[in-house]
Amino acid sequence: MDDPDAPPAGAPGEFVHARMIAPKTILYTDASGRDQIREGGSRSWRDCNAGNIRKGDFSINAGAIGDDGSFAIFPSEELGKAAIIALLKTSAYIKLTLKAAIFRYAPPSENNSDAYAKFIHEHTGIPLAAVLADLKAEDFRKIARTIQVIEGWKPGIIRANAPPAPLMNESIGVASSAASATQDWMAIARREAALPARERSEWPDPDENPRILYYFKIGAPWFEVAGGDEVDWCAAFVNFCLVTSGHMGTDHPGARSFYWNKKKQFHVLAGPQPGAIAVRRYAPFSDLKWATGTGHVGFVVSWTSSAVTLLGGNQGNTVCERTFPRLEKNSAGTKQSEFVAFLMPVIV
Repeated sequence: MDDPDAPPAGAPGEFVHARMIAPKTILYTDASGRDQIREGGSRSWRDCNAGNIRKGDFSINAGAIGDDGSFAIFPSEELGKAAIIALLKTSAYIKLTLKAAIFRYAPPSENNSDAYAKFIHEHTGIPLAAVLADLKAEDFRKIARTIQVIEGWKPGIIRANAPPAPLMNESIGVASSAASATQDWMAIARREAALPARERSEWPDPDENPRILYYFKIGAPWFEVAGGDEVDWCAAFVNFCLVTSGHMGTDHPGARSFYWNKKKQFHVLAGPQPGAIAVRRYAPFSDLKWATGTGHVGFVVSWTSSAVTLLGGNQGNTVCERTFPRLEKNSAGTKQSEFVAFLMPVIV
């Protein structure tokens, strides 16, 4: 994922990470960065979680690669059903009768447990008085398949994770169309900037601002924020605003990921526009791909011929507006920083 090059061509391999990116929409990603979206259908289908197993230590140990906020997401339907079997074989279940196990799995406070147990008995032929420890492997597979049915497995749409096609092909028209729709992510950015200072700023050690950590969780959930809220978080903030408003982010914690534009989810603009994403790079500049190195990213508020004002995160350790020179050199005339891209999300 931390690579400036686009993922290799071809169908995704085994998924290693998944998360909800919009209502009824789960994004799955493999180790090479190739991804796929499951959209619509039932929650159990979207999550590859045939038993609607809740997130937690058990699901992680059973192979979950993410969660939708409440329920675990597994990398495949097969592993989702295997998790049901693994759960029924734990010490909390294995000594119970089938009926008692179902009453624990689908408690009366949330389900019609009697009907649930009866359905499993009728469709598997396994007596409700049978003890799970006495069942054969095929019996467990039958139970898992039947639970999948009861939990409402209903397929939706599987599609590529790609930006929508623009309405217009002319670059000026596209940029204009996009600019007219910037109020959604800019409204979110302004809302964050209007929060009390402590809520939108880094906290002195050893405390960590949970709001900043949440930006990472939404904008780059695979990234381990080892340094807490002191890790550079400008890109996490921009991604948070984009994703929360229903647009594609970069799923990466670095400003350089916007410059990469790997999925072509951004139009490259000739210069700043209101609400555009502005990418600023710091020296060195020798690597044309910008595979490593630091930078800054934020949303354009205003500009002159020599400076750009951004609304962004990690600007003086907070969310605020701040003005940056378009080009900065040291006393020897060596370039120290420069705006290298102005971008607008693809919008239909």
